[in-house]
Amino acid sequence: MKRISLLFLVAMAAIATAHAFRMETTYRMDNGKMVVSASINGEKGLFILDTGAPCTVTHSFAQRAHLAAGQSTQVYDSNGNVARTQIINLPELKLGGIGFTHLQAMQLPQGNMIEAFGVDGIIGYNLFQQGIVKFDGRVHKFILTNDTTGLGMDLNQAIVMAEDPYSVMLPIRLGNVTDTVMFDSGAVDLYEMSNRMYQRVQADTAQFRRLASGQGILSMGAAGVEAASVKHRVLIPQCHIGNNLFANVTTITTDAIDSRIGSELLQYGDVIIDYKQQFFYFQPHADVTTPINAYRPEWDVVITVTDDHLTAGMVWDNAKGNIRSGDRIVAIGQQRIDKVDMRQATTTQLFNLDPKGTEITFINGRTGKEEKTTISMK
Repeated sequence: MKRISLLFLVAMAAIATAHAFRMETTYRMDNGKMVVSASINGEKGLFILDTGAPCTVTHSFAQRAHLAAGQSTQVYDSNGNVARTQIINLPELKLGGIGFTHLQAMQLPQGNMIEAFGVDGIIGYNLFQQGIVKFDGRVHKFILTNDTTGLGMDLNQAIVMAEDPYSVMLPIRLGNVTDTVMFDSGAVDLYEMSNRMYQRVQADTAQFRRLASGQGILSMGAAGVEAASVKHRVLIPQCHIGNNLFANVTTITTDAIDSRIGSELLQYGDVIIDYKQQFFYFQPHADVTTPINAYRPEWDVVITVTDDHLTAGMVWDNAKGNIRSGDRIVAIGQQRIDKVDMRQATTTQLFNLDPKGTEITFINGRTGKEEKTTISMK
């Protein structure tokens, strides 16, 4: 499964230590997600660092940490689907040796599928807004502080953020067009174009080139798997993030309200967000004198996990054979596939797929018969 991101549109507040503080911790990357160790109420857990979501805990973690659920509320996830949650208070969240108190969070309902990914929740924007955050992509270090000392902030790389009470919103240039995007560290790809933005640029074939179209499923939010929808794969020859030029950026349109920049950005440089001064910094890892080539090939059939089996989540119009979105995949090469553990599928490479061509066997949803086709990356 890919492109899993949680986005809640709710108001939160957090109180950190009143004096100057600096918290540092390391994170690991799990399928594009930044995962850290933290404790709440003395109970240890694993949490995703997500600038696009508030602090959140799973139902099972809340039970282990003896957290009392409060008011029930209705929120929307990254795909616009409705999710029911409860507001809770965290007596203390301890991260990197620093304790933060009186922090509000959301408790997900029992059985929410985020638990299948082996994490206990999210550390999000209502904590980050207490200061300045830095993501160091080279050494996988996360810093939260209210002091600019030692962060290496380069004012030449500062981007003025758009006003928004929750999200980190910043303008980027796509050719001659400006898109105001969310920096969502819980998203995976470098750039995810909203369908609303695609409607603006689809006729501009000089600056944007459609590589493929199709109907299917690619993402999952707090309320579950998104509904199947029409998507487009687009090539953007030039993309400016601040003073930095990216070339050949590939993106897949989404039904999200806003376009997004995800954690792939950290492969090319560090990110600093100064919430108080409303500045966003992207600082390349090295002096860049030529455009950064960000082209990423994509499978013509994107395999996803539905319940406990593999399916064709997205089938582009340049794919071969009779396979359609939703068809169950029962073999990859000569290896028959029965059940698949979602956590393993989203954090490890379960199968060896040759990007030049891999044969798969699927059940044709129209005939009920097994068929074979070859998928590849383009």
